[in-house]
Amino acid sequence: MIIKKLPRHTKLFFLTLFTIVMTACSNESAVDQSSNEDMNIISLIPSNTEIIAELGSTEDLVGITTVDTYPEDLSEDLTRLDTFDLDEEAMMALDPTHIISHASNHDANKDIIDRVADNTGAEILVVDDAQSIDAIYDTITQVGDFIDKRSEAENLNTELQKELTDLKATYEDQQTDDSVLLLVSVVPDIYIAGDDTFIDDFLETLEVENAFDDVEGYPSVTSEELIAREPTKVISTSGQDNETLSEEISSISGLDTTEIADERNQCIPNPDTISRPGPRFVEGLEEVAQCIYE
Repeated sequence: MIIKKLPRHTKLFFLTLFTIVMTACSNESAVDQSSNEDMNIISLIPSNTEIIAELGSTEDLVGITTVDTYPEDLSEDLTRLDTFDLDEEAMMALDPTHIISHASNHDANKDIIDRVADNTGAEILVVDDAQSIDAIYDTITQVGDFIDKRSEAENLNTELQKELTDLKATYEDQQTDDSVLLLVSVVPDIYIAGDDTFIDDFLETLEVENAFDDVEGYPSVTSEELIAREPTKVISTSGQDNETLSEEISSISGLDTTEIADERNQCIPNPDTISRPGPRFVEGLEEVAQCIYE
């Protein structure tokens, strides 16, 4: 039997053919793999829902909370879950692959979430409570990594940082001596926002004084303590109408003659954009800036 060497061009032909076949197999494998990566995401706080939507995964959502309001085009078919009374069976029925919880309410719901994850194989992410603008970027990165949207998260953070820089430049030449009261509620007790809170970081970013910058969190204060601080402006986080806010402030003993009793020194921005540590925070910051400077 005589064995002949294959001509060089023939060997190149078979090598090319082999490469094409292997590439096709590899692509087929990639398609099969990606088709198995469909996600069913449950989001248990509105700020995370907004992040998921901004990262382009709205269609992967299967469950959100009863208080989710944004994006406005959220599907009516989405299951609404009450985080104060979490429905375990409803969560099971959604067959989730990813559950994004939040530190503010996770402990209360941990047992239910763990059981759902054990029965469905869902992965769990517990997002920290972001109390600063920088922490929002970290949250976006966390969520992006969790749902395989890392590059989208990086792009979103870059865009938000640019918007923040532009906004700060808009107001960098404006200064104020105002002392701002961040009012959370008046009834039944007076609650305010102090240091180490999300909205307080807005004031720090704008270089504006918080009348209660020496206390942390959201404590209750007395009317005497409030009067002693002599705030010149009040920003309410409640979302109530101006007339109601004015009446409530005037009803507090001793406040009727103070500067914040004047409606011109009262402001009510959108409570969602100033309280949800998500991708709309620049909108909230701009509203706060307008309250102070305009």
